[in-house]
Amino acid sequence: MELNANPSRLDLDDLACAAAKRKGIPIVISTDAHGIDGLDKLRYGILQARRGGLAKADVANALPWKQMRQQIGKSRDR
Repeated sequence: MELNANPSRLDLDDLACAAAKRKGIPIVISTDAHGIDGLDKLRYGILQARRGGLAKADVANALPWKQMRQQIGKSRDR
C-alpha cells in the first residue's frame, strides 16, 4: 500500500498504517513529487508512518534492495 507523503493528501492515515502492519502488509512511502522541490515532503510521510507504529522493516522502500524484492514477491503471492 502507498502512504502518499504530500501534506495535502497523507491518504494512508496512522490507523490504516497500524492496521496494515498488523496484517503484514508492506507500505511504500511516496512523495507524489512532480519535481525536485517535492522530495522534501518525504518527512511528512515518515512522521505519518511513525504515528501508525511502522518501523523501517514495515516500509518496503526503506529496505535494502534484496529485501524489497522479497517483499514485492510476497505481495504478489497474496
